Amino acid sequence: MTQKFPFNHFLKLDGLNEGAASVKSEVSPIIVEKTLQNLPISNENNSLSSEFSSEELKTITDALLENIKNLINPNKFHAYFANSFTVSAIRQNIVEVVVTTSFIKKMIETHYPETIKQALHEILGKQYHLEVQVIGSPSVSLSSNSENILNTIKSKKPESVKSSSFFIEELEPTKDDLFKAVESQVIEHQNAGNSHQIDLTKNFNNFIIGPSNNIAHALSMAVAKDPGKTYPALYIYGNSGLGKTHLIQAIANYVQSHKPSMRICLTSANRFMNEMVDAIKKQRVNEFKLQYTDNTDILIIDDIHELKNKTTTQEMFFHIFNDLISKGKQLVFTSDKTPKEIDGIEDRIRTRLSSALPVEIQQPDFETRIAILKKKAIEKDVYLSDDVVNLVAKCVKNNIRELEGCLIKLGAVTSILKVDIDLEVAKEHLKLNDELENQKNLTIETITKTVANYYKIPMGDIRGKAKTKEVALPRQVAMYLVSKMLKPTLKDNGQFFSGRDHSTVLHAIKTITDKIKIDGQLAQQLLDIEKQL
Repeated sequence: MTQKFPFNHFLKLDGLNEGAASVKSEVSPIIVEKTLQNLPISNENNSLSSEFSSEELKTITDALLENIKNLINPNKFHAYFANSFTVSAIRQNIVEVVVTTSFIKKMIETHYPETIKQALHEILGKQYHLEVQVIGSPSVSLSSNSENILNTIKSKKPESVKSSSFFIEELEPTKDDLFKAVESQVIEHQNAGNSHQIDLTKNFNNFIIGPSNNIAHALSMAVAKDPGKTYPALYIYGNSGLGKTHLIQAIANYVQSHKPSMRICLTSANRFMNEMVDAIKKQRVNEFKLQYTDNTDILIIDDIHELKNKTTTQEMFFHIFNDLISKGKQLVFTSDKTPKEIDGIEDRIRTRLSSALPVEIQQPDFETRIAILKKKAIEKDVYLSDDVVNLVAKCVKNNIRELEGCLIKLGAVTSILKVDIDLEVAKEHLKLNDELENQKNLTIETITKTVANYYKIPMGDIRGKAKTKEVALPRQVAMYLVSKMLKPTLKDNGQFFSGRDHSTVLHAIKTITDKIKIDGQLAQQLLDIEKQL
């Protein structure tokens, strides 16, 4: 007899033959885990035989999973890796892994290849190309081991279903499932914490430079080129999501590439504290201190403000700071506050942090946000038209991580929902309509008035004929901002300022454009004015 069995009501285990499919409901997660453990054993018919033994592959799998567990959200780890992932072969520069379902294969290939490659590099010390396969696919050997659980299942066919056959109906995702898949990618991005490991993808070449971060970038590059000499201690501060972590990762990557003999310690204040607590429990405080003072040439601590109210940790940090500085080593810190603004730290700690060279990262301006979106879109292979890029850049102003989140969501919409991204799709999925409607109506007059108020001079002076230094710079700033934010013709721009000709406006725009590249104070002033607008 032939009938259509509703397998969509039951869990699906990919890769089993017809006989195995008939007993799917009897396969437990424990069996799946044992199956994965047996998979690495190769046989003479497997053209992709591994250069490692099954015992070695099992050890590598365990280490790899432990490493990945520290890099991603725990819920995602248990969903896609725990009891679902194993290294089946390593040959030359290729690592082959096997997973339990096609869905997990797709999720890993879409969201985690760089994470896995980074973990492999940490464990094996070199870069590998990753290949992901599903249990039961033609290229996966089930092993000649007679005890392999999959071979056992394949060899058995329950008598109760011998005379029956089924049409197995593929599970079709609902629209709600697709939307949840889109959101899961965004959540994964938002939950990605700062790792204490060096992220090979973050370097100076892919850091987008603008008026808000050009000085921080220049100082970070100077530190990377000459650690411990030019600026022995650097303190980068600014709101979350503006690129501080990218810069310290870029410093570490540059030093690692150009000065491989230098020993880098990249950590966070919380991790520093946890390591010290562990050292106290194990009575290894001296070893802990020596790890930082004698075995480190460059100490980079992210989120140093997290030392607040941790008295014992501050005591240890005080001695390590003094020791490294006296030895001519390099220190780099990041924080969302200046040393004076951090509550709960001792005065001597505040003094040490204040002795570091401070540099602030501000929120990116409109042009920088556009450049970031375009750069990230190329990296993530997401096509966005200029009008969509402009829409996102106008609405998301404060946080680079939010910009990346928007891009990731649009990329997920394209790949999962199979739709092209236009303005309407972007507005719908990013919910930008309200923000657009609430934006202020900017005019030449409102921009000029804001500039006049900022510099505390009469608006009539900016628009008038006066050519004194006190008026000339604000007038040039106003012309620059009018051109940047409203993009009128040069003639219309000059007409508002007592009928000045287009060459005067062009000169003002070029003057300000050139100055903000080298004058951090002026760049900051423009950012402050734009915030008010």
